[in-house]
Amino acid sequence: WRGKQWDIRKFSQLAERLTAKDGILPAARIAVFAAAQERMQTEELFRAFPEEQIIDLVGKTDLTEVAACLQRCDFFVGNDSGLAHMAVATGIPTLSLFGPSRPELYGPWGENAAWVRTPESFDELTGIPGYDHRTTESLMDGLTVDAAEAAAYSLWRRTQSAAA
Repeated sequence: WRGKQWDIRKFSQLAERLTAKDGILPAARIAVFAAAQERMQTEELFRAFPEEQIIDLVGKTDLTEVAACLQRCDFFVGNDSGLAHMAVATGIPTLSLFGPSRPELYGPWGENAAWVRTPESFDELTGIPGYDHRTTESLMDGLTVDAAEAAAYSLWRRTQSAAA
């Protein structure tokens, strides 16, 4: 639902940082997973990168194909969703982004899983006047690119040192 979706511009900025020459995944290709009806939301990300750096899987795969594709990935960053659970189940380092839900209850878990959340608590986000999970726009604005990047680097270092 919309309240749990991080702004695509922030995803784009994070991807730029992680795939930069000094990033954890220099010049990596970026696989974009989303449902067909989310195509418009992903367009900004597609515009930010050269075509050859993007793998466009928006609306093109079923769940078994998504799982197979995730197994070929080196790292996953995504909203609090079932896709994050699939990613960590494939064994790749998985960073889940949280806002108006409780990561301690709903976050993926395991050695390769981590999460970062907005500075606002679940109660602060869902206690706003007029809150309705069906109609409330994103409640993820408080989660900064800097915070997500720091969490990604921390997860990457942890998983790489465990693999060594």
